[in-house]
Amino acid sequence: MYVSWVDYKKAYDSVPHSWLLKCLQMLKVNDKTTKFLESAMKNWKTQLTINNQIVGQCNIRRGIFQGDSLSPLLFIAAMIPLSTILNNTKKGYQLEKDGQRISHLLYMDDLKLYGKNKEEIDSLTATVFDFSKDIGMEFGISKCATMAIKAGKMEDAPDLILPDGQEVHGLRTDESYKYLGMLESDTIKQTEMKRKIVQEYRKRVRKILKSYLDAGNTIRAINVWAVSAFRYSSGILDWTKTELREIDAKTRKLLTLYKAHHPRASTARLYLPREEGGRGLKSLEQCIEEDNTAIAEYLRNSHEQMLKRVSEERIIKAEGSAEELKVQMKLDRLAEWKEKALHGQYPRQIEAVTLSKDTFQWLSRGKLKKETEGLIIAAQDQALRTNAIKCHIDGLGGSPLCRLCGEKEETVDHLVSSCSKIAQTDYKGRHDKVAANLHWSLCKQFGFERSQKWYEHRAEKVLENDNHKLLWDFEIKTDKVIEARRPDLVIVDKRAREALIIDVAVPGDARVAAKELEKQIKYQDLAIEMQRLWELRKIKVVPIVIGALGAVPTALHTHLKALKVEDVSVEQLQRTAVLGTAYILRRYLKV
Repeated sequence: MYVSWVDYKKAYDSVPHSWLLKCLQMLKVNDKTTKFLESAMKNWKTQLTINNQIVGQCNIRRGIFQGDSLSPLLFIAAMIPLSTILNNTKKGYQLEKDGQRISHLLYMDDLKLYGKNKEEIDSLTATVFDFSKDIGMEFGISKCATMAIKAGKMEDAPDLILPDGQEVHGLRTDESYKYLGMLESDTIKQTEMKRKIVQEYRKRVRKILKSYLDAGNTIRAINVWAVSAFRYSSGILDWTKTELREIDAKTRKLLTLYKAHHPRASTARLYLPREEGGRGLKSLEQCIEEDNTAIAEYLRNSHEQMLKRVSEERIIKAEGSAEELKVQMKLDRLAEWKEKALHGQYPRQIEAVTLSKDTFQWLSRGKLKKETEGLIIAAQDQALRTNAIKCHIDGLGGSPLCRLCGEKEETVDHLVSSCSKIAQTDYKGRHDKVAANLHWSLCKQFGFERSQKWYEHRAEKVLENDNHKLLWDFEIKTDKVIEARRPDLVIVDKRAREALIIDVAVPGDARVAAKELEKQIKYQDLAIEMQRLWELRKIKVVPIVIGALGAVPTALHTHLKALKVEDVSVEQLQRTAVLGTAYILRRYLKV
């Protein structure tokens, strides 16, 4: 077999408009479409500038635009006649007697010719050269090559002489050609291509992790930019599961190096969708398996003789559909995450409590820094080395009691929501930030003065205008003794003679539903007394409860709607609470 690779010099830039229009006519494209394109082409212009000064205008009389969605279709239309001519030559390579003859493979401007001997490959290359010259396109000689295979082995190929005397380089046995991104000679250069792809993949992952992208965009960038460089090899390179798992493991090490992932956090969770509580990273092992399954499925359903043959030979061994595989792998990972003794504590806890689907909204939005997101995920996975973990799990001895209060075991839940020593300092600071977020939004809604950014907001004790009164951490005077008479916020609608008592809480995630009920009961007596003393028509208690690690009770949306405030989002309140928790963890665990 003889092979010739043809590369065009500035293919998009050189295809003539007259040839494009002729091809559209030959393909019987609708007259109106052809006339529209002809009219548009006459108006294609560009401005020439030097030092930001326009020096002239240039009419574009040949070539099509890179990046324009119509250009690939136009270019394909321009190359269809060449493909037809090559098929009509009756030359090419046959895999078996009376089998289909393959004269060429064509992908956009990348052309690969096949001949059974040197005379055929010379003839096919000359045919392409003459056709290209006729339509005004040129070979990029330096990027063209030819190859000879005899008795199944590659041997030094003589240079191929074109009709105009130019020489196409003949590959030597130690050389290869890069076609559609893959190095090939008589076979695909598996080892070299794997090394190059892994190197490029890691380089891209490192660049992304060094950037200042937030957590969500960091993962998206890896999935879109880094993984795509690797995924291109699906169905071409023979990746083993061991190789793919090793590369996935090294990716996790890079994430750990840049503090985007804790080394003891759940691996299964890292690859789950964000709305399911995962990080959304694409596993290379899963990507390659999905792609191979999709290719195998496509081959099985193909009516093309050659593709059916590939399917029959089971060159790509995969069963089922890619979608079924994707769903099954997600279910397997969810099960693996939840079944783990430590990692599974959080999903088991929140499943035991009626929680909203928005519990992972902060994760879906991905607006935290990658270091902060990694820390909160590690806290949920019980991966942080608290005293209780060191004592009971790591077997390091020492006291499991809290380093601050010394009263209870130091678990993540205890440290972020139950330690008496920091209840009036760090917990209060976190609580006040969530309440300030609400206060800032209420100020905007009711026309009170506020700072430009909510996190710079300083709440006034009393704000009042003709229509509304807004109280912040204000002790309500009552005729009888009521213990709970200092809610976080009170809104009074003077015209409607209605009021809302708002109280904020940031408890442990397993206790959000109980805390919500506790708040409603706690302020009922105050609500009754205020309605009587202030002569209100209606008063309602609105508990705003967010878990320290982001859990959301199902009724939170209903409570926020009662406030009639447009700017308050569950995700913003979650993010505020979670940032406060991250501060506490960093401060006391030194992570």
